[in-house]
Amino acid sequence: MLLPQPSSHGSLEKTLNRADYRTIEMAVHAFDERAWRLSGEEGIAARVGLSREHLNSLFVQWAGVGLSLFMQGLSVQHIRKKLEEAGELSAFSPLPERRCQVRSLPFGQGKRLGAGLAITYGCYPTPFGDCLLAMTGAREICHLSFVDGEDGLSARAELGQTWPQATIITDNRGCTTLVERIFSPAGTESLQPLRLLVSGTTFQLKVWQALCVLPRGAMISYEGLAASMGHPTACRAVASAVAANPVSYLIPCHRVVRKSGEIHHYRWGSSRKKMMLGWEACVS
Repeated sequence: MLLPQPSSHGSLEKTLNRADYRTIEMAVHAFDERAWRLSGEEGIAARVGLSREHLNSLFVQWAGVGLSLFMQGLSVQHIRKKLEEAGELSAFSPLPERRCQVRSLPFGQGKRLGAGLAITYGCYPTPFGDCLLAMTGAREICHLSFVDGEDGLSARAELGQTWPQATIITDNRGCTTLVERIFSPAGTESLQPLRLLVSGTTFQLKVWQALCVLPRGAMISYEGLAASMGHPTACRAVASAVAANPVSYLIPCHRVVRKSGEIHHYRWGSSRKKMMLGWEACVS
């Protein structure tokens, strides 16, 4: 399966193959600020087994910038600056229309959740690896996760656990245009908002809706997010709700980082979180 190439015009026609994506992931994983100061581009290129020129060309193809500029966006100094700019959610000017509208089904239905729903899902390429995207018959996105491995069985099992009574149908082509829209570097804020269907507690829903205010390229700390929601002492509960996000990327939990500027654990891998933040900084 091929991976879309970002561009300033939002076209996803050109692609990287899976091996190239894996190389970029390894380079991001290898990034360490202390090692970067000592060996720079040459050191990371050596760790992934490529020449500096070849690795640079992959990053230009993928993110529109070379390796050095991309890695600057992952530095603690840069992230702390972004956090200072953000403070709390009130620092962001609300969009005329949010990119996503989140609707919730009653929480606590247990094994009955999803009864009467017909859900179609498929695996699709993205700039961050293959994803599993699921949508209801009413065109509401009800699941988005990243697939590691060839078969995606664990992601499919998670979908079934989330909506145990739904009728789930496979279709690996039906949402191609939608996936391109979701991951288009040009953004979709001016288009009709995407509709999401989730199930969670009242507090979880409040956190997920708050995350949808964050624009591409922005970051906020867990403390800033908790304070913005009127729960300044509930950082741990906020972090748990962020981690339970059922619709990755569209509910942008990856934009929440530690106030120290460190990029730490992420449900779909810390390297993927770094890739998202760096890529968004480049294409925003």
